[in-house]
Amino acid sequence: MIQTEEQQMAFVEAMREYEDRWIAVVESDGNETIVGSGRDAVEALADAKAKGFENAVLFRVPPFNTTFIPLMSQSVTGA
Repeated sequence: MIQTEEQQMAFVEAMREYEDRWIAVVESDGNETIVGSGRDAVEALADAKAKGFENAVLFRVPPFNTTFIPLMSQSVTGA
């Protein structure tokens, strides 16, 4: 299920509380929910597992005073 723009913005707003921390996220019915957090990935996953979420996805929320530019990998093939 694809999230609406409203759902996406609600998730972004929820992440503000976790600036410069790791979060554990689960997806259900097209909604992403933060189920754990910590200073590192191990702590965030332990927090999620303590709440019964064994298969959470981990994500680091960057500091908001920085810019994040993901690296894009392109394969170049010779002709």
